[in-house]
Amino acid sequence: MNLSISNTSSAARQRYQEQVAELTRRNQERLASGRRIATAADDSAGLAIAKRLEAAVRSADQGSRNLADGQSLVRTAEAALQSSQDAVGRMRELAVQAQNGTLSDSDRATIQEEFDQLAQQLDQTARGTRFGDRALLDGSVTGDDAITFTDGDEAGETRLELQDAGAAALGVASRSVSDPNTLSALDDASAMLASERAALGAADNSLSARQEQLAAERASAEEARSRIEDVDVAREVASATRNQILSGLQVQSQRIAEQSRSRLVDLLN
Repeated sequence: MNLSISNTSSAARQRYQEQVAELTRRNQERLASGRRIATAADDSAGLAIAKRLEAAVRSADQGSRNLADGQSLVRTAEAALQSSQDAVGRMRELAVQAQNGTLSDSDRATIQEEFDQLAQQLDQTARGTRFGDRALLDGSVTGDDAITFTDGDEAGETRLELQDAGAAALGVASRSVSDPNTLSALDDASAMLASERAALGAADNSLSARQEQLAAERASAEEARSRIEDVDVAREVASATRNQILSGLQVQSQRIAEQSRSRLVDLLN
């Protein structure tokens, strides 16, 4: 009878030790990974929600990168248009100068040469402004070929069309500085460029606003995911310490029990 009780007590202690060891193993695993939910067995519903939130965070990150690329493209085009508008401004200055009656034909020929070079510069800027392999100001970014910046959400899409910024499209190609109509043509060209730059500025602001909104959405999703999935380090350390103490007490209790049985056997003998 006494042997049966001893065996039962020993089995109970063994089960308790195994339970404490498993709890300790889980503590160590969570502390090492930083995650409260290491496997689906820990919290299947929580894991499903956390993974959905994690996907939302990663999508927001990629969407933000998409919009940042869009801003880089917009700013590249705007900087090129600024250069073209400066060139048009210089062309107008030359046209005003050429109409002064104090100039000789030779003087006007020199002015016309610079004017024509600036018109060529407009064409070079229009053909040479690119983002990656995409030409921006040659008239190809219109209609079905317009550029759409997206963060993955249809509501967050920004569509951009860019008109041809070459000298012919602006109406200033092959113009004579002596022609009084050249001034109005240059004014129209400057207005077209200003309108394009304004549209690019609006697109830049729209992309910035959407990025800020994405950042707020990402922060909220990351905070929610962290609450569900990440480990509470202080609580886990306290639990691990408690389990280690319980394990030590169990070992000490077992040692005392064995010593008591040994003494009892000695007394009986």
